[in-house]
Amino acid sequence: MNRFLVPATLAAVAVLAACQDSAQRPDPLGPLASVESDIVATQVVTGVIGPGAIYSLHRPANWNGKLVLFAHGAVPPTVPLRLPPVPIRDSLLARGYAFAYSSRSETGLALKDGVQRTRQLRGLFVDAFGVPTHTYMVGASLGGEIALMLAEENPELLDGAVLLSAPVGGSQMALDRIYSIRVLYDYFFPGVIPGDALHAPAGLEFDPDLASAVAASLQADPARATELAGIPQAEIQYASFTELVNTVVGVLRFQIGFANDALDRTHGHSFFDNTTTQYTGSHDDSALNLGVERFSATSDAENYWQHYYQPDGRLTVPLLTLHTTRDFLVPIRHEAIYADLVASQGVSDRLVQRSFDLFGHGGYGIGQQVRAFDELVQWVEADVRPVP
Repeated sequence: MNRFLVPATLAAVAVLAACQDSAQRPDPLGPLASVESDIVATQVVTGVIGPGAIYSLHRPANWNGKLVLFAHGAVPPTVPLRLPPVPIRDSLLARGYAFAYSSRSETGLALKDGVQRTRQLRGLFVDAFGVPTHTYMVGASLGGEIALMLAEENPELLDGAVLLSAPVGGSQMALDRIYSIRVLYDYFFPGVIPGDALHAPAGLEFDPDLASAVAASLQADPARATELAGIPQAEIQYASFTELVNTVVGVLRFQIGFANDALDRTHGHSFFDNTTTQYTGSHDDSALNLGVERFSATSDAENYWQHYYQPDGRLTVPLLTLHTTRDFLVPIRHEAIYADLVASQGVSDRLVQRSFDLFGHGGYGIGQQVRAFDELVQWVEADVRPVP
């Protein structure tokens, strides 16, 4: 949008493995994967906060006095509430860091709830184990946006943060691009997906009902698929036709899976507005602009995504972001937009952005994440700024 954004868990937005180039397949231990090792902390406290949010606090025997808060990506609305697996947890516990994370009280694009639960986590940890000397945060996808909102609005809670594939350009930017791909797909490949961009028919599930048909439509007409990918508003970065297909499939999986949840959050009012958008780059832009479906947003719906969340760049703590150059769900342009926001506030010295020449929402592995975290700590505690 978990974009926004918006961003989501790998399970929600995974590309078709059968179509993916093996040489560029994302690391299965990327930031959104669902794997944990058997290493556990010496002391573990679990419980429930809010209506149904499960938390887990871990303090290793060799605790160094420092705490890491973790925020996961968006969970599809059809998935039951549960404590998420966190691949990076055990690597940081082994380094002596305490670790705290939780599920949320609701699924979907629950950025507001995620911020509330993360704020509570630190208090719960303090009650259980005492005040940490430093508090760091790691956030993946939508969880990265949660970490960003806390870093900008509640910097007293954090000493620094690492963001993994986060929609740092803001929720509205992430949603506009996702919904633009949907209306463009419907124009170039009409009749494949039921409903419209704002509404998914009840009971519709992308993987069993649509994934094969969407992929097949693109593969059956590569010229039309390439034309779609050439529209600037689609922001599709790809190094092969396979990546193009996986981008469209991955975006539509997310869009359809979260469409009704996104609309519910704005009380049924449209947050997507393409009434004045002039699409370019097609073989016949006049026909495209006459034929593409149009939607008009209401101010209250746009305001919701401004609050949850439009970054302002007012950083007072160090922030290190990781992003792939061909992220199919959250384009890397988000990083440039955020860098400009931070520069406008005169605090560029508090931001380091690192990119990886890879395809996928994530794709860099645990090693890269831990390295980034170690460098963040050195930045905060020894004033050694990481190299981008």
